[in-house]
Amino acid sequence: MTATRRAWQRPALRTDEEFDQHRSVGWLELFFDLVFVVVISRLAHHLAAHLHAVDAVKFVVQFVAVFWVWNAFTYYTERFESDGVENRLFTFLAMVPVAGLAIFAEEGLGATYLGFALAYLLARTVNQISWARAGWHVPAFRPTAARFLCGHVLVTAVLLGSLAATGTARWSLFALAVALDIATPYFTTAQQSTLPKLSTSKFPERFGQLTMIVLGEAVVGVIVGLSGLADQGQLGGSGIGIGALGLAVGFALWWLYFDFVARRTPRPAFLTALFWVYLHLVTLTAITATGAGISAAITDSATASLTDPSRYLLVSGVALSVLGIGALQTTLTRAADEPTHPRLSPALHLAAAVVIATLGTLNLGWNAEALLALLLACLAAPMAYGSFVWFTAADPHRS
Repeated sequence: MTATRRAWQRPALRTDEEFDQHRSVGWLELFFDLVFVVVISRLAHHLAAHLHAVDAVKFVVQFVAVFWVWNAFTYYTERFESDGVENRLFTFLAMVPVAGLAIFAEEGLGATYLGFALAYLLARTVNQISWARAGWHVPAFRPTAARFLCGHVLVTAVLLGSLAATGTARWSLFALAVALDIATPYFTTAQQSTLPKLSTSKFPERFGQLTMIVLGEAVVGVIVGLSGLADQGQLGGSGIGIGALGLAVGFALWWLYFDFVARRTPRPAFLTALFWVYLHLVTLTAITATGAGISAAITDSATASLTDPSRYLLVSGVALSVLGIGALQTTLTRAADEPTHPRLSPALHLAAAVVIATLGTLNLGWNAEALLALLLACLAAPMAYGSFVWFTAADPHRS
């Protein structure tokens, strides 16, 4: 008699063989990510319309918080995914507070702080319940789960304390809580080093999927910017040209990430994998800011030159994106047929970031067309290198 599947399954650490059986991202995870599309879009939209330095800092804090919620559930799925009903139940329970993050996102560190902070706390609590359940059933995971729970208790105390504060002190305490949340896994390095290695397929695929979502904000930024010009009756050939350059910058960042980072796994040491996650955090924050910067630059194109806040946002977004992609390459496992050079390739990305940051921050009377063209020219160097090494390398599948 064929054994039937159990509807409710206990957590179990997945083995390398089970990684192979769960190679592809599932439909449930794709549905879960749809909520994050909304959150990220609302954060980017708010940033594009609020370009003061304090607004940029708040955006970074909120994006980091949202990313960490996504990463925590992604990592749980990596360790303990099952085909049982409980996996669907916990995913739905997580989606509810994530939807709350989207609802309160735009003024999440201001007028709607209570809703945003409580949504973050609830999302993290659902994740911690999952870790506690895993630790209860899997003795090998208990030391890690215990440290996660201790960190969450501290984070909860800081967040609840922030509710009694006001103004800058309130959202500064929120930032501290998020920083503590992000730092907690570092203190589990020794414990997690004894667990099965991370998958070489699905984990990078999940991050590639989130990167595509974030890169979509560059497209949204162009559309929003051009729509604004059209609504004002100012959309002409110049605006369309700027929009095309904005799309090209977003496409270039896609090119670099998927040529040099995507589909590759971090080296097997847990600490390296953790820094791989942290570097993705920096890179994805910067790419989202780039989309907002492109939208702001298109809006400014109605005047003679870019405002300083728009220029700084766009330049810093692209420079940090390229720098992050270069740094990510130093954490990756290199396949035998990897054509890129382990030092030259990151160095090219670093050089592009330095040129962008140096020239872009100089007050040279930049208009939107000139600055976007400069960014595209700087990105072209590592793009050309990637194309050369990939299309001249021998095809291992060709006989």
